[in-house]
Amino acid sequence: MDDRPATELFPQQTAAICGAQLILPPPGLLGHFIQAGDADGLTRWLLGLDTTGLSALVVSADMLAYGGLVASRTAATPLADARTRIGALARFHELHPTVPIYVFGTIMRLTPTETPQSEAYLDALASYARLAGAPHPSPDQAVQLADYRRQIPDSAYWDYIGARARDIDTDESLVTMAAQGSVAWLAITQDDAGSPDGLQISEQGRLRALIGRLRVGDRVTISSGADEMGMVAVTRAIEDAAAWYPPISIEYSTPRGPQMQDPLEDAPVGQTIDGLVRALNLPRTGYLVDLRLYVIVPSTTPDLRSYLDSLTDDVRHGYRIAIADLTFIADAPEQERMTVDALRAAGVAARPVAYASWNTTANSAGTALAAGTCFSLGERFGSSPVSARANFLFDRYVDDYAYRLLVRPPLNADLRARGYDTYALGVGTQNAESQMRRMLWPLAIDIFDGSFAPDGWTQSELGLYLPWQRTFEVRVDSRLAPKTASP
Repeated sequence: MDDRPATELFPQQTAAICGAQLILPPPGLLGHFIQAGDADGLTRWLLGLDTTGLSALVVSADMLAYGGLVASRTAATPLADARTRIGALARFHELHPTVPIYVFGTIMRLTPTETPQSEAYLDALASYARLAGAPHPSPDQAVQLADYRRQIPDSAYWDYIGARARDIDTDESLVTMAAQGSVAWLAITQDDAGSPDGLQISEQGRLRALIGRLRVGDRVTISSGADEMGMVAVTRAIEDAAAWYPPISIEYSTPRGPQMQDPLEDAPVGQTIDGLVRALNLPRTGYLVDLRLYVIVPSTTPDLRSYLDSLTDDVRHGYRIAIADLTFIADAPEQERMTVDALRAAGVAARPVAYASWNTTANSAGTALAAGTCFSLGERFGSSPVSARANFLFDRYVDDYAYRLLVRPPLNADLRARGYDTYALGVGTQNAESQMRRMLWPLAIDIFDGSFAPDGWTQSELGLYLPWQRTFEVRVDSRLAPKTASP
């Protein structure tokens, strides 16, 4: 989808947990941040692949058609070019009919990428997109809609509308290709909608209607999410190659958990997670469970403490536990710290098979489910490298817990006080990265020394970077290995 850690590094790490290897395009083709990737170069690379030993092809439609997720939010790529590039999947299928193709694409979010140029009208554009999705606007809403439209420059408005129209055309083409047999599996996800209303609702309706007409609901899914889908698609491809799907159970920290609403998504938590479970074809059972997903949502403190006591007991007893911590929904840092703090206090932080808590419900639950599923696959077939699970788990603690909760807020406050835009650091990137390392490094070492070293792990590498010249995400490069036994 692009070259952020979540979309480029995480799928590799997830696949490694079950012993699979990904062949990625040359990095220069993927582009970087607002610079689009070389979609035509990717098409040539794709059609020239040596498929010897290749078990599946996994494709981000946004990267192939437009040059990445950010590029999908502008109309810079003409519809004809997008169609030609997507058509390369049909050509690949004709050349290599035994290699199944797994594709994930997105429905455009309501708010396009923020840039210094768009900052003045971005709120008006997002408000327009939300209100324009109303099926029968009232007279007052019509007046408000016209007011928002006047605040948006014509060029920005038509670029936005054109991008949405082109993107939904591409998604419809992919559904048709699934019906024709070129695409074996397709997931179309709703990028951060931030509202249950908006232009995306009619677009989702168009796609659902097409899926119904073409009768491809068994291999095409629509759900919330975006950045996690590289991991999910890779995991599904590995599952299908192994012909095994781990039975799971889902344990919410409170009965009202499934009904909670993530403010960045347009569906409740339970619906989003159910969509991920369908995409991974995971059987949900009350017995003979292979993987248990613990979903932690904002809760009253006594309830959450009791739940975390039960969770740490299950980890201590050796159950296969993946954790999706969604307490960020309530933006309550004291609750957001409780999960990792409880695991560390119980001395079991190095033992869950997966943990994630980094952006939205789909992002976090998708990461935990994909990594947990790959661990189950690796254990079942004896192909799991011993350090891959621990390495990814450690990275998630450093990123999702230490950086997101403990480092990023004060880092942002200091940088903004000195006049920096934390979403576009520019010449301040090097200083910001150095400051981030001074703050995050000791926390990362403390997590390793306090939780992983006592469980028999050594560490030989730790790198910390701001990969997109902004503070929103950090890249963690680490290397863990089991201690060698004494002679």
